[in-house]
Amino acid sequence: MDISSAMIEDVDDLDLIPDEELEETYLERIVGLREMFPRSVRTGGAFVASTTKSSSLWLYHFIKSTIWITTTSAIILALPVAIEMTQIQAADEMKKVRQEKLFAK
Repeated sequence: MDISSAMIEDVDDLDLIPDEELEETYLERIVGLREMFPRSVRTGGAFVASTTKSSSLWLYHFIKSTIWITTTSAIILALPVAIEMTQIQAADEMKKVRQEKLFAK
């Protein structure tokens, strides 16, 4: 009985101290929240958090790979076509200049 009354007195003493004067670390707050929720809720929350993290990482790597494959494929397929088009345009320009010189005289 003496122990429980001493514990009650300690709790009452803590209640008398203003909240601004209590210095509490984040770890102490998390431990305090742990006591608030039952084990099943904590386990479920941890499962959801880990599943969300692993799914997000998988999605990040998938999107990164998809962007890389799409970009490199577009460059490999489109770059030769673009180079060929500029060569054709340059050849057409040279033909026009040559014909203008021939017919101008």
